[in-house]
Amino acid sequence: MRVTQTMLTQTNLEHLSSSYNTLARVQEQLISRKRIQKASEDPVVAMQGIRYRTEVREVDQFRRNVSEATSWMDLTDSTLNEVTEAVKRIRELTTQAANDTYESSQRAIIKSEVDQLIEHIGSLANSKAGEKYIYNGTKTDQPLINVDQLKAYLANPAGSVDSIYESGTAPAASGEIEFEVSKGITVQVNMQPETVFGKELFEGLHKLTTLLNDPMTAGADLSAELDTLDTLGQSLITERAELGARANRLELVDNRLQDHEIIAKTIMSDNEDIDVEKVIMELKSHETVHRAALSAGARIIQPTLLDFLR
Repeated sequence: MRVTQTMLTQTNLEHLSSSYNTLARVQEQLISRKRIQKASEDPVVAMQGIRYRTEVREVDQFRRNVSEATSWMDLTDSTLNEVTEAVKRIRELTTQAANDTYESSQRAIIKSEVDQLIEHIGSLANSKAGEKYIYNGTKTDQPLINVDQLKAYLANPAGSVDSIYESGTAPAASGEIEFEVSKGITVQVNMQPETVFGKELFEGLHKLTTLLNDPMTAGADLSAELDTLDTLGQSLITERAELGARANRLELVDNRLQDHEIIAKTIMSDNEDIDVEKVIMELKSHETVHRAALSAGARIIQPTLLDFLR
């Protein structure tokens, strides 16, 4: 077969074009730090990359859920602590008022402080995490306590405890709010209002403030209310202990998610990212080969008439 000058030129140009494509591909890898730019370059890497990225996004979402749940629980624990301290203070005032040497005017002062503490407890029942009420079950867009009705209830010895709730009735089982913190794992973040701010709490406090307002109340009558306050305080401590157990579990889940996130991102990086040193060496190698091809092509291709005319 006769090999012509045209054939040599075309073959040389084809190989040079292929060499340029290889240099461009390696240069893109070096600039982007990624093995492929399009799925068609390596479908297996692309498919695995989609799976790994989905896993990383899931872990990121779970960590956000854990962070929100932790914030919710921290606020819940803080408010429960304030309620516990308020009940403790009410017990101290009741112990003082149980002294028969106290006059009605002195008990009136104590009653005023007790009423303020009860109203403070009512406002804590309407605590919010962001825009969500945390003590009204699944009705996170509605407050639990009507503070104005609570004030009226404290002033009325015959008042109904149901009137202080926005729903018009004491809360019953109102639903759990659960966050998914890992695949198939959920954690309840809210405390049930019937166990924290149920009618027993406000009825017991209402009875106490009514006794303080009655000049005929004896010290023994007030002393009898100390057991009720102790029961209410112990109930709050029990609820905080349960909340603390959930928070501890949430912390363990968060630690595991941190490890999972590191592993998932490492695997994704191994699948997609380049070895920079290796790619630089590959680029140098292709560059050397390309320069050699240019030099060889220049020698093989015969001079044209234009070269003789120069």
